[in-house]
Amino acid sequence: MNVTTDPNSIAPSPADVTAVSQPIVKRRTPGWVPVLIGVFAFVIFLAGFGLAAGDWFSRNSEMNLLVTRIEASESSMQQTQDELAVIFKEYPNVETLTEPEKEEFASKLKAAAAAGDERVTAAGEGVRDVVIMPWHGHIAAGKQAYIIHNQTWQDYLSASAKDPAELLVVQPEIDSTFMAAEPLLKKAVPEPPLFDLQQRVDRIYIEGQAQPDGPTQEASLRGDR
Repeated sequence: MNVTTDPNSIAPSPADVTAVSQPIVKRRTPGWVPVLIGVFAFVIFLAGFGLAAGDWFSRNSEMNLLVTRIEASESSMQQTQDELAVIFKEYPNVETLTEPEKEEFASKLKAAAAAGDERVTAAGEGVRDVVIMPWHGHIAAGKQAYIIHNQTWQDYLSASAKDPAELLVVQPEIDSTFMAAEPLLKKAVPEPPLFDLQQRVDRIYIEGQAQPDGPTQEASLRGDR
């Protein structure tokens, strides 16, 4: 069976010829686009660096205030120890005291313990008032550990202000809470530290550490008895 083919039916249309004959043109990225991306990346880098630097300085500032308040707390404790030790030295032979002298001795101890309790409590409030950012966990942990130590001192002096005999009772909680705060406070020091923070924290524990065969932290006066 013969099939008659129209020659025009297989010829490409002018549109097809144009589509085939037109070269493919690749779109070029404008030169300002890479520049803009680079600038944007640089801005992001600077912003991140600025945030990191700001947070580092914030950590140092918080720790500086915390250590300053802890130093004040330790000073208040030392002052109380010194005052109590002076009173004990005034009455070296308690067994030979008359009743009026014993009452006077007890009254002085109570007053010194009460004054010490007031100072230590105020110092403890100062530590509590230090504001720590929620994400500065190490500093917050060090602060909380020291608050517990300060509270133990408050309990000790408050009881002694009512009954001076408490001054000669061993207080293991004072030493244990003091030492428990040490690693946490040292870990809280930012890197690199400002304000001599590392040396100041070390000094707190060098000066507050009980010596071998010596008194515990709360009762240097016991060593004089």
